[in-house]
Amino acid sequence: MTPVAPLEPWQTVWPALPALLMALWGAWGLRRELGLDRWSVVVLVLALAVRALWVPLHRHEFDGHEAEYRDLFLGARAVGRGGTLLYPAMQWLYAGLGIVLDDPRWLIVLSTACSLVGIAAGMGATRRLWGPGPALAAGLLMALWGDAVFWSSSAYNVILPHTLLAVGLWALAVLIDGARPGPAGALAGGAFALAVATRVEGALVAPSALLMLALYRPPAPGRWAPGLVLGGVLGAVAMALVLSAGEAPGADARAASFWMNLGIFAYFAPFDAPITWPALIVGAAIALVERPKLAVPLLLLIPGIHLASATFDDYGARHLLNVGFGLGVAAGGLAARRWAAPLALLLLVPMMQDLSDLRRRYYASEEAFAAALDPALPKIYVNDLPACALIVEDFRVVPEDEQRSHFNLLDAAEAEALRAEGDGCLWWLYGVQDHRLSSRAVRDRAIRTMLLYETKPVAVVIGPERGYVGLTMEIGKRRALPLVPAWSPVESP
Repeated sequence: MTPVAPLEPWQTVWPALPALLMALWGAWGLRRELGLDRWSVVVLVLALAVRALWVPLHRHEFDGHEAEYRDLFLGARAVGRGGTLLYPAMQWLYAGLGIVLDDPRWLIVLSTACSLVGIAAGMGATRRLWGPGPALAAGLLMALWGDAVFWSSSAYNVILPHTLLAVGLWALAVLIDGARPGPAGALAGGAFALAVATRVEGALVAPSALLMLALYRPPAPGRWAPGLVLGGVLGAVAMALVLSAGEAPGADARAASFWMNLGIFAYFAPFDAPITWPALIVGAAIALVERPKLAVPLLLLIPGIHLASATFDDYGARHLLNVGFGLGVAAGGLAARRWAAPLALLLLVPMMQDLSDLRRRYYASEEAFAAALDPALPKIYVNDLPACALIVEDFRVVPEDEQRSHFNLLDAAEAEALRAEGDGCLWWLYGVQDHRLSSRAVRDRAIRTMLLYETKPVAVVIGPERGYVGLTMEIGKRRALPLVPAWSPVESP
């Protein structure tokens, strides 16, 4: 059999170019529809203040795959054919920006600006299809939601695809509201295709978008449908090219991952807190009564994205940003009825607490992590650790090729085999990466571990290098159902 030559970089990115041209043509055709009311400006100023002033951006580090995107920007890495770890469209975007810009901090500026565009688009769509009050509430939720705030300062492909989806939904709202159907269809199709080209999970929003069209039935489909159909084709081709690089991570464990992650709601924080549920339920109910054609498609995103994302063994908060469209509808319901508005406090207080936690954990230093550990715990050196099976992902403790990671705990049988290796003892060395919020998203894995197993702090570990500190956690029995709230062994300073 003749070997198949690998695709060239341009062959995996090409669908993004016609999608971009479509989106630009559609945006130009809808330029008279653009505009912000005064409350949108207030929300955007608040969002910018939270992202640029409250978040300690000086601590930001380009970490994990984000560092590889930075290297593309700096020209230290060549553009490749890409895949689900380094998306072709993201590679070309950052490599192109690196030609005209020289400081990688511009990537953070770009992400922050994208998040503001996404908020403005979401508010604009809600205002057109519902009203100014619900639009304000939806905008405030996205402006203050910790998950959205964090990813707004990351160059990883999270906030840009979300913003493209928000722009696509705005274009649909403009179309439904009676604006020019041709440009609206082109912008929606182009934006949705680009969203999928930069993160394939963007396709999970497509059923909701189609349901909105089916319920509202905007006139002149012969004028807007071609743009949407072409966008759908380009998005499908972009997805196929991204996935052609090889099997997606976790593809061999979809069923097991689903049942493991199904009951984990901690990644919805702070909306996993029971105190928020009455407000979300009441708001959603009001939305379903007042604007069912808008509410049904977007509210379905909340369970739909969770169920789909749960099939991924590295499921985390970054996969849930698009449920913000549904959460915004629920928040909008509270603003639609005067008697329900006070319930918004049940959302606001946990959100403020979550932002406070984000500020403390945002790329927290090893010194801050060490200061937060319980001083009453005994201290031991790495060399004095007992002969337990050890879960650790720090090369300063164990060479990378000898490490056992969080993933070795996902399968209960594998965890028990490790425990047997350690004469019945299985420890996890909880480190700064488990504690802090970073684009590497190790904390999401730590949360899953604490939900899947009974854990108990044992001792603070010092060394082997100066400045290193960790917390040994005894891994106990596996929980029957990971439905309890995530517990952290560290109280942030």
